[in-house]
Amino acid sequence: MNKKATEEKQVNKWAQREGTPYPLGVTSIDENHACNFALYSEAATGVTLLLYAKDDTDTPCYRYPFDPAINKTAHIWHCRVPHSIMHKAAYYAYRVEGPDDPASGKRFDPDKILLDPYAEAVYFPPDFDREAACKPGPNAGKAPLGVIHTHAPAFDWEETVKPKHSHDTIIYELHVHGFTRHASSGLSPDKRGTFRGLIEKIPYLKELGITVVELMPVHQNDPQEEDYWGYMPLNFFSPNRSYGSCRQPDALMNEFRAMVKAFHQASIEVIMDVVYNHTVEGDENGPAYSYRGIDNETYYLLEEDRRRYRNDTGTGNVLNCADPAVRKMIMDSLRFWVKEMQVDGFRFDLFLPAIGTVR
Repeated sequence: MNKKATEEKQVNKWAQREGTPYPLGVTSIDENHACNFALYSEAATGVTLLLYAKDDTDTPCYRYPFDPAINKTAHIWHCRVPHSIMHKAAYYAYRVEGPDDPASGKRFDPDKILLDPYAEAVYFPPDFDREAACKPGPNAGKAPLGVIHTHAPAFDWEETVKPKHSHDTIIYELHVHGFTRHASSGLSPDKRGTFRGLIEKIPYLKELGITVVELMPVHQNDPQEEDYWGYMPLNFFSPNRSYGSCRQPDALMNEFRAMVKAFHQASIEVIMDVVYNHTVEGDENGPAYSYRGIDNETYYLLEEDRRRYRNDTGTGNVLNCADPAVRKMIMDSLRFWVKEMQVDGFRFDLFLPAIGTVR
């Protein structure tokens, strides 16, 4: 065995034992029969991965406390969990430890169940409660959870060609739910207000001469925040579950893909209205769902007193896009929607500093 092969074998053994810092989020490593978990937090002093079975979102079926000596690379906490000991886990979340010192900008609460910013689908348990995330103390069984796609259904794009329009571009901006939710849409009740419902309206849009559909925000939001228009995102990688005709998180991504595929087959481009300047966590009185509890100073711009959030957007907070980790998250999100979901472009809400080019 040559030197390079020996080094690769050693690296693979290390990865199987300790996990890898990239990619962030959860990744199924089929050849190793395991899932890799990676979470960014610069200021955390401890991280615990929590796995949940479908029938019990109150008590984890498996816990993995990260050892910073072996499960941390720079500011990324990572581990690899074999499928054989995951006990058929369907959902995951984190507990993150660190200083609870708002005067210094740190708002860690080890009692809080926190959603992975890179979760590609979000599950809201039956007892989901926004108020439990707004106050100190436990919110077990009441917090949004990430979905583990260990056996995600494959999707066949059938070599569909992405259309490209120029001089003939006519953009139709629409709200996925509002466009077909009324009975006058002519759709069956199970398809109204959904991604599937839009597929059946393609002939109507073609008749109008539309060549580009602009979807108002479809990122997952907080169902208890009363955010009808979608401009208060909870997560930048997950399609909004309320727009799916099937409530199974595993099927939601493919329902979105089927919509994009149908538009492309009709020579209509799909662009997304995206909001990367703030989140649904709001100001210092808002819920701690994810970013605030994982690494408040990294994700948000703070006022000089460090207790209060910059509120340039009028929504309670502003994402700290100057931080490399936040810029990477935004770029990774854009790449996800382009590569995995095949969307054609984006319309950015409000002002977004230059963050790079999607490749």
